[in-house]
Amino acid sequence: MRVSPVPAGAGTPALLAATDPEGLKPVVDVLTQTRQSLTLRSLLLTGFPHDPEFFAAGLTLAREWSRRGLKVAVVDLDFRHPTVVRHKPHPNEGYVDVLEYGCSYRRVAWELVADALWLVGPGSHPPDEERLADHPDWDRAIRVFSNQVDVALYLAPFLDRPGLAGRISKRMDGVLLVASVERVARSTLRDAFLELWGSDAPMIGSLGIEVRRAAIPAPPAPAATTPPAPARPAAVPAPAAQRVTPPAPTPPEPSWDREPDADATRPHLSDEGLERRIADEVRTGSAPRIRPRRGANVAILAGATLAVAAAVGAVGVVVKMSRVPSGSAPLETLPAGTEEVIPAQVGATGASVLPEGEAQRDSSPSEEPAAPIAAAPIVAAPIAAASAPQAADAPYRVHVASFRSMGKVEELVSSLRTRGLDAWHEPAEDRSGWYRVFVGHFSTRGGAARKAKWLLDQHWVDRAVAYPDTER
Repeated sequence: MRVSPVPAGAGTPALLAATDPEGLKPVVDVLTQTRQSLTLRSLLLTGFPHDPEFFAAGLTLAREWSRRGLKVAVVDLDFRHPTVVRHKPHPNEGYVDVLEYGCSYRRVAWELVADALWLVGPGSHPPDEERLADHPDWDRAIRVFSNQVDVALYLAPFLDRPGLAGRISKRMDGVLLVASVERVARSTLRDAFLELWGSDAPMIGSLGIEVRRAAIPAPPAPAATTPPAPARPAAVPAPAAQRVTPPAPTPPEPSWDREPDADATRPHLSDEGLERRIADEVRTGSAPRIRPRRGANVAILAGATLAVAAAVGAVGVVVKMSRVPSGSAPLETLPAGTEEVIPAQVGATGASVLPEGEAQRDSSPSEEPAAPIAAAPIVAAPIAAASAPQAADAPYRVHVASFRSMGKVEELVSSLRTRGLDAWHEPAEDRSGWYRVFVGHFSTRGGAARKAKWLLDQHWVDRAVAYPDTER
């Protein structure tokens, strides 16, 4: 998106001038679709303080969103360099005063567009960073804003302070990273994204800011330094132009270290001779062999060498990619989901690590060896709509994730089944609207714990515990 910076303490005309409808149309479409399936009442926009267009980007997003019929509030949390500053006689109170002193929404909100867009400043004084991130009244303040508007955008350019943006993001329904990739190093941008990802942010998106380069004016044309030639009198006749005979072209000196060109050594043929020669070539199916030049041989040899090297490199890349398992789940689906994970019952989960084959083996050895069974190819079973039946003699299983969205449940179960695991799901009885994803059925809790440890060692899941966590 391309926006101009908004100065601090700007008035209504400068604030309303921030707009980029073409650049933000796809972003607003995605956010509108997200609100149809997920709860999105509070959205955190975080970035770097060295981007002067950060506040303008958030304000432009709020304006485009309000044009879709939503009531939007923009909350400026940058207490170090605030942009929303109210002048007297209006009180300069903001979000900090809502947290600390319980101020109402109507006292701190500034109505920019009638019944559509409001602005809220940082507050009457800068707060302590640690107290701001861990303030106990965050939930109450967010509920106050949710009762007044449809969506509240919280603008906090705190990515230069490690950990601050991550702790604030835990209190939001969604997080949006807004930054200019031309002003920040790739490693810094990667660390900022990983900080938000590690803080278990419910939803992560990114919005790029395009830097406007100042137009360089073209240099003026130099003024004429020579005066115009005076006009010749009409009475004096002009002298006749002298014909200059061009000198004869000098024949080039022969180069003894270079072979003559094929066209130069080819004898000149008349039209009839050329027709007879073409007819002979068509009848015999062969053309006269022309001896290539030494430079052409070198170019052909170099091109062939480059082609062979490129083919060898492509084969190496294909071999390396073929070793990666095709059924691996995408990284963004491996965590517990964008919603909070329902923990299993609290208890001890220590167990020794055994291979996958020994995790489900019964403790009592069989008296007679079993007959060999022919190995059959593993086929991923279709995901059933209902949960897998629980065997009476195998009440334990491994709990790996919990979701509210059935689409994420089916995606994770399908990914685990392609790895050969007995993955299934069932609705959570103690939490309405949630689904739990399990792996396997075990007769003892120790077997389930060993299977969970093995899954974590394989890095196939980020969380695995024996469920239920108490002996039956």
